[in-house]
Amino acid sequence: MPRKKATSKRISRATVTSVTLQHIDEKLNHIHRDLEQNTKDITELKQQVAMGKGGLKVIFYVGALVTAIIGILKLLKFN
Repeated sequence: MPRKKATSKRISRATVTSVTLQHIDEKLNHIHRDLEQNTKDITELKQQVAMGKGGLKVIFYVGALVTAIIGILKLLKFN
């Protein structure tokens, strides 16, 4: 009888090990999917930041141009 218990313990340990490995594999797959999604989100954020920087540059140049035109018009009126 003790041998049957030993083999049943071995079988149950093997089953527990395979279940644990399955669980770890599922978690790794989930982490991998999350990592891929995060990579896509980071790429989109980089594009949005680049567009924001470009928009700020345009606003700065337009403001500088308007200021220069107003400054030149004021100088010409006073002369």
